[in-house]
Amino acid sequence: MYLIVYRAIAGAVIAVVTASWFYPTAAAQQTLLLATGVLFLLWLAIESALTYSELSEPSQRGIGYMVDIILAGILIYATGGINSPFSLLLGLIIIASGTHAYRMLPLLTTIVTCVTYLIAVYGEATFVSYTLPDAQQALHILFQASTLMLVGGVMAYIARRHASLRASSDKAVRQHRQLKDLHDRIMLSMREGVIVLDNQLQASDMNDAARELLGEYCIEQLIENSALNDFFQTSKASMFQTEQRLNDITLLLAVTRLSADEDAAWLLTLVDISDLRTLEHQLIQKEKLAAMGQMSAMLAHEIRNPIQTMTQGLEIMAANKSVGVDIHGIIHDEMLRLNRLVSTMLDYSKPLLPNKLPILMPQLLQAAVNKVEMVEQGVIDWSCEVNELFIDGDHFRLVLDNLLSNALANSPDGSKVNVCLGAEEHSWCLFVSNQGEIPDVLRGSLFEPFTTGRSRGIGLGLATVKQVCDVNGWTVHLESSTGQTCFAVSGPILTDKVLSDATDQMIDTRERQHG
Repeated sequence: MYLIVYRAIAGAVIAVVTASWFYPTAAAQQTLLLATGVLFLLWLAIESALTYSELSEPSQRGIGYMVDIILAGILIYATGGINSPFSLLLGLIIIASGTHAYRMLPLLTTIVTCVTYLIAVYGEATFVSYTLPDAQQALHILFQASTLMLVGGVMAYIARRHASLRASSDKAVRQHRQLKDLHDRIMLSMREGVIVLDNQLQASDMNDAARELLGEYCIEQLIENSALNDFFQTSKASMFQTEQRLNDITLLLAVTRLSADEDAAWLLTLVDISDLRTLEHQLIQKEKLAAMGQMSAMLAHEIRNPIQTMTQGLEIMAANKSVGVDIHGIIHDEMLRLNRLVSTMLDYSKPLLPNKLPILMPQLLQAAVNKVEMVEQGVIDWSCEVNELFIDGDHFRLVLDNLLSNALANSPDGSKVNVCLGAEEHSWCLFVSNQGEIPDVLRGSLFEPFTTGRSRGIGLGLATVKQVCDVNGWTVHLESSTGQTCFAVSGPILTDKVLSDATDQMIDTRERQHG
C-alpha cells in the first residue's frame, strides 16, 4: 500500500511539471498527455484493488512496474522523445524494482525499460518529428540504454544480495520462533516453578507452575520473607539454595545468576518438597519407634539378669541358708549395674542444650577420675595442660565419663588408662587411650546406638559421646592400631575478649534474675 502512496505523490509532481512546462507547447500531444493522466489514475485504482486479491506480492510488484514503464514511455513519447527529461523516470523505476528481494524482477524491468525507451524515442522521431536521429542523437540513445542496463545489473546484484540476506533472516526468525515455541512448551509442562528476575529483582518471566505455587504472594514478598533477601543484599556468590514455608507448603528455592543482562539476571526455581519433608518426618518417626523397640528389648534383656540375681539372693537371705558367698555384695553390685543402665539411657535420651561457663579444667578432670576409679576397677594416669576453658562443664564430664568407662571396660587387667588434656593456639584436645584394639567390624558403626563389642554393654556410651560433641561443635576421632586405642575430642578455644564478654554477660544475667 505504501508503494501506491509513493506512486500517487510522484504522479502528482509529474502532472504539475507537465502541466506547467510541456502541456501548453505540445498542442498535438495534449490529448495523449490527458489520456496518460487518466490511465495513471485508473491504474492506481486497479492497483489498490489488487492489494486485496489473492495475487502474490511478487506478481503485484511485477505488474505495477510494467505499467509504470509503459506510462513513462508514453510520457517520454509525448514530451520530446530523445530530448524528454522524463527519461530519468525509467532509471528510477529500475532502481525501485531492485529494492525488493526478487532476483529476476530488476532484470525483467531493465529489459522492458530499454525496449520501451527505444520505442518511445524512435516513435517520437518517426511520427512526430519526421526525422531519424543523427549520429550524435544515436550516441545519446545508446548511452541512455547502456546506463539503464548498467543500473539494471547493479540493482539485480543488490536484489540477489537482498534475497540472500532475507532468506537468512527468515531462517533465523523461524528458528527463533521454533525455539520460543519449544521454550513455551517446556515451561508449561514443568511442575517446578521457574522465574526469571531482572537486575532489580523484578519478575520478567515466569511459568504457570510458579504462579500456582506463589498463589496470592508476589515475588517481592517471597524474597523479603526468606533467606534470599540476605543473599541478594550481602552475598557475591552466583548460586544459593534455601527452604521457605509458603501457603502451607514447603518450597525449595534455588537461585542462579544467568548473566549481567538487565532483563534476565537471575533464574529462580521453586520446587514443592512438602511430600518429601512429610516422608522424612514419617521415616524419622519410624526410626524412633524402631530405636525405642530395640532399646526396650535391650533394656529388658539387660535388666532381667540383675533382677533375677537379686531375686535369688533375697530368697536365700529369707531362708537363712548358708551358701558361702557375699549375698549383700552381689545385690549391691547388681543394683549399681541397674543404676548405670538407667543413667546411660537417660544421658542418651535427654535434650542437650549447651550452657558455656568458665571451667577450671584440672579440678574437673580430678573429679571425673576419682568418680570412675571409685565405681569401676582400673588405674587412670591423667595430666592437664589447660587451666581454664569456656565450655559446658556438664557436657565435658559426660564425654569424659563415658570415654573413661569405655576405656576401663576394654582394657586388659592390670593396664593403665591414660588421659591428657592439651591445647594449641586456637583449640583444645582431650586424649583418652588404653591398651587393646577395636575389631574392624565395629569401627565403622562404633558411634551408632546399640553398637557394642561387650556382652554386658548396651552400646550407648560412645553414641552419647558423639551426640554431645555434635551439639557443642566438638569433633571426636578414633585411632586404634598396634595394640593401642585412642579417642581424641577437640574443640575451639575462645579468645580472652570473647571469654570476658561472655563472663560479664553471665554475671549481668544472674544479677537481673536475683535483683
